Amino acid sequence: MSAIIVAKKDFRDAVRSRVLLALTGLFALFSVGGAFLASRLSALFEEGGAESTLDLILALQTPASFLVPIIALFVGYGAIAGERESGSLAFLLGLPHRRRDVVLGKVLGRTGVVAVSILVGFTVGLLGLVAFVGSVSLVDYVAFTLITVLFGFVYVCLGVGLSAMTRSTTRAAVGAVGLVVVFWFAWSVLAQALLFAIEGELLPETIPGWFIAMNAVPPDAAYGSAIAAVLGAGQFTASSAYETQGLIDGGVPIVAKPWFGFVLLALWALVPLAIGLWRFDRVDL
Repeated sequence: MSAIIVAKKDFRDAVRSRVLLALTGLFALFSVGGAFLASRLSALFEEGGAESTLDLILALQTPASFLVPIIALFVGYGAIAGERESGSLAFLLGLPHRRRDVVLGKVLGRTGVVAVSILVGFTVGLLGLVAFVGSVSLVDYVAFTLITVLFGFVYVCLGVGLSAMTRSTTRAAVGAVGLVVVFWFAWSVLAQALLFAIEGELLPETIPGWFIAMNAVPPDAAYGSAIAAVLGAGQFTASSAYETQGLIDGGVPIVAKPWFGFVLLALWALVPLAIGLWRFDRVDL
């Protein structure tokens, strides 16, 4: 219950500072723009109903995989390090809160901020989709929204884990930027470099399974896999095009299977958070 108390305080602080309002407005604009784009695609291909919803989800998935991490890391990176710098952490721990309660409470509170922003913003997007298109598959849209909330939770855990490992918000911010660079750029570059080193060419006739597996591991790829698992739509994963054309040597590895995206998201959330908590438990404030 102590973690819940910390989470409630953290959430109320976000509301008072208008962070929640700003994030909600950002997600609302983002989702309405996606709804308008989906309506244009629907008109172009003369599709409706569930297909229009998939158009919207396709229009939202890629930008969401960029926007959600940035917002969640921004919300999470100063959770512990910021209070340590200001001295308020010592006061907080002077209350009947254990360090574990503080870390978990920060995760819950800041996940609440991100989740409410996504839920409200995407609800506005749903209304926009109905207005622009006139029909929608509510089940598919709600499923996508909930998976996006889970994706935000993963990056909040990464941000709070980083914050718990470091003594200053500057270092935590550098770590957050480093994660973005690694996941968005360095990971794919390294995978392509290894492919060239092992196969001797950038685009071999068949793609080895390890390359598909390596590209399926980052959180944004796992996010796409989770969406594909729930909606049964292969276009949300990078491996689907290779698989359709029979270009994967030995078939799709288990790591790149759509259902395994949920396993990867859980690992990306829990492992960094556990490391941060372990580190936080052993340092002097």
